[in-house]
Amino acid sequence: MKRPFLKASLVLLLSLMLISCSSLSSLVRAQVEGLPSWIYSPQQRSGEVAFVGKGTAPVNYNARLLAYESILDQISTYVGEDIYDTYYRELTTTNAITDFGLTIASEHTVSEGRVNFDVYLLARMDESLLGGKRTSVYNEMIEREQAIEALLEKADQAYRSNDDTGAIKQYLDAAIMAARNPSSEKKYESETLLAKAISFIDSLQFSLRNPVSSEARVTVYLRRKSRLLSPKVLNAAINATFQARNSLSETYSDFLQFNTASEGYFLFIPYNHGLIKDGEINFSLDLSKTIAKLEKSLSPEQVDGVKKAVSAISITFPYTLTSTVSGKSVLSEIQEFSLEGALVNGDHALRVFIQELGLNNIMVQEINLKPIEIEDQLSQIGRDADLAFLGSVGVASQQQVQERWVVVASGNVGLYDLNNRALLFDTLSVETVGLGETRDQAQSVAFSRFGSIAAYLQSAWLFKR
Repeated sequence: MKRPFLKASLVLLLSLMLISCSSLSSLVRAQVEGLPSWIYSPQQRSGEVAFVGKGTAPVNYNARLLAYESILDQISTYVGEDIYDTYYRELTTTNAITDFGLTIASEHTVSEGRVNFDVYLLARMDESLLGGKRTSVYNEMIEREQAIEALLEKADQAYRSNDDTGAIKQYLDAAIMAARNPSSEKKYESETLLAKAISFIDSLQFSLRNPVSSEARVTVYLRRKSRLLSPKVLNAAINATFQARNSLSETYSDFLQFNTASEGYFLFIPYNHGLIKDGEINFSLDLSKTIAKLEKSLSPEQVDGVKKAVSAISITFPYTLTSTVSGKSVLSEIQEFSLEGALVNGDHALRVFIQELGLNNIMVQEINLKPIEIEDQLSQIGRDADLAFLGSVGVASQQQVQERWVVVASGNVGLYDLNNRALLFDTLSVETVGLGETRDQAQSVAFSRFGSIAAYLQSAWLFKR
């Protein structure tokens, strides 16, 4: 009769031992270390949440502050939101947080030979107040992840339509949305979304077809790398970057924007007539607007990762333009006139004109003509060469403003075929302004600028296809 009772007692004892195993180990550890049992096993009453914070520092006060911070970190993890800035002051000054019904129920300090202080604090909170906070944050997280999921669906649609850059932009927008916010799954985290966008960028590749170096013309393709097929990427914004020279002979970096549109490629034509005549075009992916948004939300390291991936997707096209007068003998004369209309002995305009054309590999020989009328000049030249640049520039106005002179010059330069005396191209009227401490100095500047602008206009026509 006793055996069934004994057997039941043994089963009950074993069950109790299994249930309380972790509690017993915590109690044993606490006793061995000489600490209160709540440090390792805080008793939680119904409707209550308990956290134990620990801080270690050479000064007791600083150790206590660190224990407070530990509690705030645990609450932040629990509710899914950083509450440090909101509640630090209240907790450290009142030993409580009203919004959570938090109180410091117990505390314990251990001094390790005056080297360090260990401070333990037991915080008890109202579970319903914490749960309310947690629900609000959770709902926000769910809404955000639903919005991210919608972006990812659009990205998948774009990718299946070979609109890779559209997919990349959706993933980067999703990364911005996920930045500095908790996520329920890794796939919604900013780092994961960035990695996916970068993988799409890494799979892109430029290629060039039908290059015509002498005209700086080329067809540019953007494709997705693939083992079997390399589909053309549609609707991709592409920058063509190059060096150009303005009418004042100043070199600068310029770019033109193109788009692969529905064909997956585009024909590059040098629309900027100031394009230097011997150089290279760099074609690169344009995600500048999206990257500008990333810089406002993500860390510099994260943005740099995207920038590096984009910068790696580029291709260079070298070219050497050939002018329509290449291989022909060319002469030039630009006569200069005073305000009164008298021919002056100067070559400011002509010297700069020839110098500027030389930068574009157009070799011109200077000549000195006596006649003023174009017909007479052409008669004097005869057929000594193939072509001739003939022009004139004069002072249109001059005046002294305070201690400086201002001179306005006006003129034109035409290109003539000496075989039939036909006018091939005329700059028409070009007006320039020169400033100087003396009238002659201002006039020299105005004439020199005229030569530079006239050469710029002639070059644009000479290299036009």
